[in-house]
Amino acid sequence: MASSRKSKPNSFDGLEATVGAALRPLLFPRARLVLGLSGGLDSVVLFEALRRLAGPLDFALSCVHVNHNISPNARGWAAFCARLCQRRDIALALHEVDLAPYRAEGPEAAARRARYQVYARQEKADFIVLAQHQDDQAETLLLQLLRGAGVKGGAAMPLIREQHAGKKGKAAPAPAVLRPMLALSRKQIEAYARARKLKWVEDESNADTRYDRNFLRHRVLPVIEQAFPAYRATLARAARHMAEASLILDQLAETDARRALRGNRLLLAELRDVGEARAKNLLRWLLSRQGAAAPEADRLQEALRQLLQARDDAAVRVALGEFELRRYAGCAYLLPALLQPPADLRLEWDGRRAWALPELGGALRFARRLGAGLACARVRAPGLNLRLRQGGEKLRLQARGSTRSLKNLLQEAQLAPWERERLPLIYCADALVAVPGLGVASGWEAGAGEAGWLINWRPQT
Repeated sequence: MASSRKSKPNSFDGLEATVGAALRPLLFPRARLVLGLSGGLDSVVLFEALRRLAGPLDFALSCVHVNHNISPNARGWAAFCARLCQRRDIALALHEVDLAPYRAEGPEAAARRARYQVYARQEKADFIVLAQHQDDQAETLLLQLLRGAGVKGGAAMPLIREQHAGKKGKAAPAPAVLRPMLALSRKQIEAYARARKLKWVEDESNADTRYDRNFLRHRVLPVIEQAFPAYRATLARAARHMAEASLILDQLAETDARRALRGNRLLLAELRDVGEARAKNLLRWLLSRQGAAAPEADRLQEALRQLLQARDDAAVRVALGEFELRRYAGCAYLLPALLQPPADLRLEWDGRRAWALPELGGALRFARRLGAGLACARVRAPGLNLRLRQGGEKLRLQARGSTRSLKNLLQEAQLAPWERERLPLIYCADALVAVPGLGVASGWEAGAGEAGWLINWRPQT
């Protein structure tokens, strides 16, 4: 006689159900999922689970493999991933990355930075799916705490995280990162792989305890497990608590931003009124919105001190990674880090309407108008050239007006000092004929019915 009790689902049914339950609320019909496929156990298991779930959950699956060129076996891993995807008729994009620009961050961080830049550039993806699991979450939380991270760092890895492509203030939308196996342990993943008779590759560096994560995994966590066998679930719960606290801090920062932020200006009086802790939280939030990493606590503390305590006429400039904080006229500005422009810069205009000037961090725009701007006829023969301020420049903007120093005109226009350093001045031969934002020199304006150039300077902000 058959048992009347329902049969217990086997391990792989349970794993697929867990992955599906994590994905279902986040996906829309025909969403394009791109799996970060390393060829290791975790990503191969997720590959198999997603392949089986693609039909029931109505999503399209493809893969991306990033070769960091660290291991001598790296090309073999790429070939393994290619064969796996070919057998299952699933598209695979292969990328090789250069870690040299990030070596100062250490090998683990450099590989991660390069890998996530590849993920952010997957234009045909709605989501990047990664195979981190509950054990990874516990390791990440401990690493963050041992590095002195705050609440946001203690939140470890969320189920879904927005990311950005681009840099230096040009953060563009990129596919969100999904981690649908965070509720699963390494033991459950291994059981699924055995039940499905899956094959995978082994990264020999996973056994190298010189790496922080491996040291925790092989030396520290087995000891912790002896006294706290449920540590994985406990640490995951702690990470969720910190994630909730981090969300509240972001909401508080949004409230403070509505009070203190005016365009790209941060009002220092309002920043002072909210208090030090909320001011630092707001600065972290603003950096995060630009896709920048949170600065070291000491660096952020020093930035806030200079913003709020330096003399009114002090030229405050604090570097925060790829960004910098500047202060002018009672306001703080968070800007992409600006290179010092060459003082002797001189460039000839070749007639292009949109003139990109990366040396100055912006672009000039030329538009033809009748009866306005710089008279086209006057500049046809000698042409125009661009220079920067050297000091002592003078300009007369009105026929009956006085000739005044450019320095005073820019101060009256309340142009910030770093903007004055990069403001392109327009010359015809050796005559200063126009300054974007101020106007055209007297005698060089287009008359009624005469064609003129309206010249607009758009700095990167």
